[in-house]
Amino acid sequence: MRRPMYAEALVEGSAAARDLDEALRLAGFSLPSLYGGTPTITDKALVHLGGASAELVRELAAWIRERV
Repeated sequence: MRRPMYAEALVEGSAAARDLDEALRLAGFSLPSLYGGTPTITDKALVHLGGASAELVRELAAWIRERV
C-alpha cells in the first residue's frame, strides 16, 4: 500500500524527470529510460536515470566537462 506522501513524491520525481529530459534534449541528449519513481527507503522524490549506452554516457560526460 502506498502512503499518501509517496504520491506527492512520485509527482515531484516525475516533474523533475521531465525537467531533466527537456534540458538534456536542448543539449542534444536523450536518456530513454528516464522517469520519476516511487520512493523506497525515504519519502523523498526519486528520478531513475535509466539505461543509456556507454557511448551516450561518455558523450554527456564530455559535454558537461567542457562546460564546467
